[in-house]
Amino acid sequence: MVILVAGPSTPSQELAASIAGTINARLVTAKTKIFPDGEHYVRITERLNNEKVYIVQSLSPPQNDSLIQAMLLADAALGAGASSVGLIAPYIAYSRQDKRFLEGEPISIRVVLKALRSAGYDELVTVEIHKPGSLEWFDGRTVNLSPYEYMAGKLDIKGDILVLAPDRGALHRAKKLAAALGAEYDYLVKHRDRVTGDIVMEPKEIPAKGRIVILVDDIISTGGTIAKAAKLLATQGAERVYALVAHALLVGNALEKLKNSGITRVYSANTVIKKNSPILEYIDIGPLIARALSV
Repeated sequence: MVILVAGPSTPSQELAASIAGTINARLVTAKTKIFPDGEHYVRITERLNNEKVYIVQSLSPPQNDSLIQAMLLADAALGAGASSVGLIAPYIAYSRQDKRFLEGEPISIRVVLKALRSAGYDELVTVEIHKPGSLEWFDGRTVNLSPYEYMAGKLDIKGDILVLAPDRGALHRAKKLAAALGAEYDYLVKHRDRVTGDIVMEPKEIPAKGRIVILVDDIISTGGTIAKAAKLLATQGAERVYALVAHALLVGNALEKLKNSGITRVYSANTVIKKNSPILEYIDIGPLIARALSV
């Protein structure tokens, strides 16, 4: 029997329960605490009896805490008798720094993946990492799940649908979602200043008039990209605008930006900590992850 150990973060515990229920796995909850000086403590109180173990730990914010907890849990599981340890990390922090954009920068995701491997993980299962090629830096089995087709099956959106990527780099996501919905797809033209982070969207004629538009991307962080896209589509006559993403980080005033953009609803997989808003809806992808495990 496979054993799942739920990490301490809220999304990790919810996903672990969903995965365990799907494959009838044994679910173990780790004890954790933070020492007065800020250091983390974890303990797995049950013997793992030479079994295959998966740690379920999203590396969502506070990402530095989540990463340290994940590394400690690997060593704790091996110490408790696990034959091998895999990490189910639906969101992997630092994945957007996948190359040296400016001189003197680190390749942050390479550092993170090598650290996880060194901690004792021989398998890594994640959801829509920013660049799948980054997983080459993890010396073990890797699975990168695309959630869009699965999420499409959970939507209740009727009408003439157009799926849009916010930039050309996300076009493959729009293609997958559109295929699942039987819809057309296209992309917008976006430029981001690498120093300031400012976003500029070039005018592009999109056949959006009178249609329902679904914007699809991997991450909503500050909300600027999706908000600008929604406003642009409103000027082109879109009937309603939705967003569908793998990871709704929603940092700072992202929710306010999205509300002010006129967007109808944001759908997100449950990979990071949930936030409460009438425009947010989360889709449980535990069953999707469960099917990808080597059990």
